Amino acid sequence: MQSLGLELSMKQELRLTAEMRLSLRVLQLASADLAAELERFAEEEPWFRFERPRSAAMRTDDVDPLARVASREPLEERLKQELRLMGLPAPVLRIALYLADDLDERGYLAEPIDVIAGRLGASPAQAREALAALQSCDPPGIGAEDLTSCLLLQLRNERQPMQSIMASIIRCHLSDVAEGRFADIASSLSVPVAQVEEAVRLIRRLTPAPARAASDDPVVPLRPDVLVHKMEGEWVIEVTEWAAPRLELRPAYRRLLREGDAEVRKFVSARVARATWWMRAIERRRLTLQRVAEALVRRQEGYFERGAAAIRPLRLADIAEDLGVHESTVSRAVKGKILGSPQGLIPMERLFSVEVAPGWSQEAAKARLAEIVQAEDKANPLSDQAIANLLASEGCRLSRRAIAKYREALCIPNSFQRRR
Repeated sequence: MQSLGLELSMKQELRLTAEMRLSLRVLQLASADLAAELERFAEEEPWFRFERPRSAAMRTDDVDPLARVASREPLEERLKQELRLMGLPAPVLRIALYLADDLDERGYLAEPIDVIAGRLGASPAQAREALAALQSCDPPGIGAEDLTSCLLLQLRNERQPMQSIMASIIRCHLSDVAEGRFADIASSLSVPVAQVEEAVRLIRRLTPAPARAASDDPVVPLRPDVLVHKMEGEWVIEVTEWAAPRLELRPAYRRLLREGDAEVRKFVSARVARATWWMRAIERRRLTLQRVAEALVRRQEGYFERGAAAIRPLRLADIAEDLGVHESTVSRAVKGKILGSPQGLIPMERLFSVEVAPGWSQEAAKARLAEIVQAEDKANPLSDQAIANLLASEGCRLSRRAIAKYREALCIPNSFQRRR
């Protein structure tokens, strides 16, 4: 006979309230998307006022990192603003500013870099460093020496599964593309014709004249969510109004809340209660961004001092442990956010990097690889194995295959193609 009984058990369960869900969503939104949401809210609730923030200024050297997004500002001035934010050595910055003024109507160098170096009395290494800085600016492809390098520079910013095939086609098969010889390209690269066709389709989305494309763009949507600058030897972190905008009750309705009759105050209070969720969510977003950015600066101070080659291995879990929050909170906080510093503008997510050798992050290894190639003898470029050996002597032991993979990700040709 089956017996019937009662069993008492306890379990802990976390239920997200509607306000908590809103806070999580607001934290994860890119700032442009948050502004769009608040604009829609202000349209639905006309007693509230919201205006998109216009700018956010760096407090060092009176430089405004947003000046370059002004739609009517000449491209060369936008480029100069970005170059000045990079913390380049004075001689290199002087060359880079000259290069920004020496572009043709397409955005290409008007003269060979060696000729410009000679005219300015600069070393080839300094000129190449200045050119690399210019080529890291927006729009992608700016400062190219020819069509091939223009397309490869744009490809460097892509994260396409077809990136390696696209790079090979750009380097060696543009004439075949023009003639429609896809089968010949497929045979040369030992890949299916369908992959070549897809790669060509993606290549055709790139622009051969980045300066013209930039002049057609009314706005370049790249603004920092967090600013980092040094003041009296200390790093100062500031969340911009762009990342944490203000939603305000219009003054007339604020007066009604104070002076109106009971029915009016009840109505206005109900509207305020709904908006309060948004206000609290935005303030939580600001505080979380502030704390995450401060932890990132502590962990990655080398990057802010010296650049990408000094990025240390870092996981989301490391920052989460520092702050005593869940890893997903850190992920939401950095997703789609831009950080402005003396090193320029960088997605916050890029400050997280896997360890590929003791003390070496993947980002640092890639940056050092690029530096090695930039400084090599162009008449006798280094092989992937030689680069691996050089990195190993510095404590970063990587296989030749890993070097080739990173080189291709950076759209750097192999040693044969780099020979001059």
